[in-house]
Amino acid sequence: MKPVTANKKKFKVKAILAAVLAGIMLILIVGYAFTKDMKPQKDLTSGVTKNTEDESTQPAGEENAIEPAQTEPADENGEQPQTEPVTAEPTTAKRKAMIVDINDTENWALAMIGVNYPLPDKYSPNLSEAVDGSSVKLDSRVATHYREMYNAAKQAGCILTPYSGYHTYSLQESTYTRKLNYYISQGYSEEQAAAETQKKTLPAGCSEHNAGLCMDIVSASSDFVNTKEFQWLCDNAMNYGFVLRYPENKQEITGVNYQPWHWRFVGVEAAKEMAQNNQCLEEYLGIV
Repeated sequence: MKPVTANKKKFKVKAILAAVLAGIMLILIVGYAFTKDMKPQKDLTSGVTKNTEDESTQPAGEENAIEPAQTEPADENGEQPQTEPVTAEPTTAKRKAMIVDINDTENWALAMIGVNYPLPDKYSPNLSEAVDGSSVKLDSRVATHYREMYNAAKQAGCILTPYSGYHTYSLQESTYTRKLNYYISQGYSEEQAAAETQKKTLPAGCSEHNAGLCMDIVSASSDFVNTKEFQWLCDNAMNYGFVLRYPENKQEITGVNYQPWHWRFVGVEAAKEMAQNNQCLEEYLGIV
């Protein structure tokens, strides 16, 4: 009977070992399956790993948003690096400053004349009567245009009386000195007096009157700005090449007080452009 008992013991040991191995195998299989489920799954249609983040966290409409154009970072000077040469000027570029000499045979009408832009020494234009029978004269090239404007205004019932055109240097100097002395008599220093005077009258050689390019126009009414003549000029003067040289809202640019009677010849093309763009001569020439 003893051999039978020994065999039973061996059988029990083997059964226990088999059970232990089976348990270990079961644990390994369950662990493998669990870790496999935790790995990100592949999207079989795109081959891209699918994001497990809840899609509801994305901003609404973001999927349809257009990505903004990327720009290169600025360098240490705060400037964007140029990858290609710039070949076109901006459409809003400021006009290049154009200082025209009065002796320029083509652009003489655009000559800038003032304290900072005096006429050449001893400059003397060829003169003609502004209108037939008048003692007031203009540069001959300007007088032709003034007569045309005068006649057109007359047909419209407006009389553009030529009051003051070309000034000799002595006349201009006398007018300037008289006003300068007035301010000095009022307690202004010479520097202050000059600054105030030049808002109204310019020194000899610095006035458009010395070049014969402008006309001070009056009418029967002393309140010229409220006359039909002034309104006619505002509506039509540019068609004959004249502009209001010292507009009411441009004093900071021109340096001269509003003068509704002072009309300057600049040429028909320039006058129309200046009127269209609400520019004074300084702005048109790009020197401000």
